[in-house]
Amino acid sequence: MVYGVSDLGKTRSFMADFGLVPVDWPGNAAYFRGALSSPYIYVAEPSAEPSLKAIGLEVDSADDLALAARIEGASRIRELNRPGGGLCVNVALPGGISLELVHGVEDAPELPVRPPSVLNEGIRKARFNVPQRPEHGPCQVLRLGHVALGVPDPVATKDWAVRNLGMIVSDAMLQPGSQDEFLGFFMRCDRGATPTDHHTLLFSKAGTSHVHHVSFEVQDIDAVHMGHEWLKSRRYKAHWGVGRHVLGSQVFDYWWDPDGFRVEHYADGDLYDNAVPATTVEGTDDQLWTWGPEVPSEFFQQTREV
Repeated sequence: MVYGVSDLGKTRSFMADFGLVPVDWPGNAAYFRGALSSPYIYVAEPSAEPSLKAIGLEVDSADDLALAARIEGASRIRELNRPGGGLCVNVALPGGISLELVHGVEDAPELPVRPPSVLNEGIRKARFNVPQRPEHGPCQVLRLGHVALGVPDPVATKDWAVRNLGMIVSDAMLQPGSQDEFLGFFMRCDRGATPTDHHTLLFSKAGTSHVHHVSFEVQDIDAVHMGHEWLKSRRYKAHWGVGRHVLGSQVFDYWWDPDGFRVEHYADGDLYDNAVPATTVEGTDDQLWTWGPEVPSEFFQQTREV
């Protein structure tokens, strides 16, 4: 994710408390990574008008990058001056949101990761003679999981992603009471028989193109809750959570960053291979969550006032 932000100092402080790790790199932008192998997953550039700048997606091969350069409106292949190097093609989704399709970015060494909590379930026990005491502090972000976007025409955007990115639909959402008016699509990568995230991109109908939220995976449900407690203790603005989604099943927790953009911690999301067919549901509030606090009305707005 590449964002323009109003105050790099505030963004650095927030992202550290959110669980991202700063990356040392020359220039005016601030880079942040998770614990896994991506050398960066969030870029903050100083900007008088905070906004989403681009979404980066990695392609499998140099041949795929060459194909990307042939998409209508795409840039030529260029070198990236960022941690890990690599090559990039810029192209816009229908509605104007910029994508950076990249290849050849060198992995960074993974950071030490806290093992997942061992749970004593009701009829299956696995932890003996060891207490369960999560540490208080920022939760550890592992990786960038997915991005939710508002777009004027979700059908056209979905078709573009299927045609140009090889993505497939996990769930389609209909206007309640309609048989053919679609409100949005949860899109996943087609990795054949290899399971992948239930969605990497979500396209939802909106008056103008914008980012709704960006979501980062953490280790387990304890991490989601402990992250919530830490951010609350640091007096940041909570948005919605902790709860569990229906579509994708993630245990979620949403917060506002210093510029009024939503960021999410999640754990325990669904993984699908390409044999799982798409479902179609009505886009009602009860498709948003199965437990947790009531969905706030601001969840359907673009950003908040700051």
